[in-house]
Order: sequence, then C-alpha cells, then structure tokens
Amino acid sequence: MPSSKNPPQPHLKESAVSESQQSSAGNNRSSVARMLDILDLFTPTTTKVQVDEVGQLLGVGRSTSYRYFQELCDSGLLVQQGKGWYTLGSRVIELEQLLQLSDPLLNAGKTVMEDLLDICQNRTLLLCTLFKDRVLCIHQVGPDHITHNKEKMPIYRGRGSALPLFQGAGSQIILAHLVPHQIRSMYLSRQHEITAAGLGTSWKEFRTNLTMIRKQGFVTTVGKLNPRVLALAVPINNYAGQITGSLLLLCENTNAEREHVLALIPRLKDECQRISDLELDFIRHQDLAVDNKLY
Repeated sequence: MPSSKNPPQPHLKESAVSESQQSSAGNNRSSVARMLDILDLFTPTTTKVQVDEVGQLLGVGRSTSYRYFQELCDSGLLVQQGKGWYTLGSRVIELEQLLQLSDPLLNAGKTVMEDLLDICQNRTLLLCTLFKDRVLCIHQVGPDHITHNKEKMPIYRGRGSALPLFQGAGSQIILAHLVPHQIRSMYLSRQHEITAAGLGTSWKEFRTNLTMIRKQGFVTTVGKLNPRVLALAVPINNYAGQITGSLLLLCENTNAEREHVLALIPRLKDECQRISDLELDFIRHQDLAVDNKLY
C-alpha cells in the first residue's frame, strides 16, 4: 500500500516520449539532451516521475539515469520526493519569473491585451505561441468561464496550457504560417493527426487548406469537447514576417455572437500588428541594455 507521501502516479507511457527521444539511446544525441528529455515527461497528469521507469523509457542504464536525476536536482530543476520519485523544483519558479520579465512576445502581448478588455465581456482572449510540436497559452485576459444559457463553461486554457498543433483555431493559424519545409516535415511525420483534425487526407489537400487559411487571415473553430464554445484566432508575425504566435478569442457559439466576433477581426489584426511593433521595440531595448553593460 503506497504511503501518503508518495501517491500513485500514472505509469509513464512510451507515447509520453517523442520518437526522437525514444531513439536517444543511439549515438546522435548528447547526454545533456537525453538528460533534458526527462523534463518533457512532466505533464498535467504526470507530476511525479520514477527514476527507474524513466531510465527504461530513455534507453539508459540505471546508474546513468540516477546521475541525470542528481544533476537536475543539483540545478534545482527537480527535487526528490521520497525514494526514487521526483517532481519539478523551485528553480522552475525562478525561471518563470525571469521569463515574465524578458519574453518580448509576452511583454508586448500584455500591453496590447489590456487595451482589449472592452471586448472581453463573456469572452476570453489568449496569447499563444509555438513551442516544439505544440502551442502554448502564455497570457490571458477576460473571464475564466463563458456563460451560455445561464450555464458557466470553464476555460481550461490558462498560462502554460498546451494545445495540439493541429487542433483549434489558435494552433491552426500558427501552423498555416510556418515556413514550407516545416509544413512538409509535419505532414511526413504526422499524417494520421492531420487527417484526424480534418486538415486533409493528402499532401495536396493539406497544403491547399493551409493556403486558404493564410489567405483568409483568420481561423474559426468550434470546441471539440464543448461545441458551445466558438474560437477565433488571428496570426502575430514579427518584423521579418515570421509567425511568432496568435491571438485567440473564445466566446459562446451562437449566430449572433459569431457575427459580433467576425466584425472584430480588423481590430484584432491591427492589435496583432501593435504586438509585433512592441515586440521589436522590446528586443531593441534589450539589445541596448546589453550594449550598455558591455561598454
């Protein structure tokens, strides 16, 4: 019977580790990369990991696995919670604070989104960005729930929430604006997910659908788990025209509300341009601060 200090955790599945991580036992990845793969195993449903099980998943020996965990603990990224069990450490909190201060997109987005609070009556606005093969929500304004026919529907997309790359408006608008070689690589490795998301059953159909999204300049989707929620997203591009994120507006899914939010698209696009301009200003300010320290 497990002790109260070590509540049972879901067993780590092989799917929790990407294909590239599963092949990390090969000679193509450094030991540092394999050690950092451990951090990818933490999810909202897996908040503790067990050292021996992780060693098997990453394809490393028991002594190597223990060494990785010890080094991560020494850095503060992990902390031991009972025999063989580990959770994220306090260093993560410190890094989060530094990120809040230094992330150009986040700081630009916060400024602009405060000016959009007037459109957030029974609507939630999220700032999203691409991270590896998923999209992260990094800031939110507006309520934590949307009311539909007097029923409150919670929004489970706060800061740090990960969205699948192929599902949802906030993700699909970013996907459509990736560079061609990234899109091609996605299709070659993730065809099943692309088909399941309704983005195309062939390379031609997938590419055509993404081209249509880019030309349209926005994406609307209806909640997969809750069809009473409507999502609308517009892209955020940097000064070089590269996609850096999206603004995602969530509201109740009614005909009247759909008309209202579609009418907001020009304003949202203008505000995305403001985010891009402020992002560049923030980067220049950071560069100037570094130059002043050097000289």
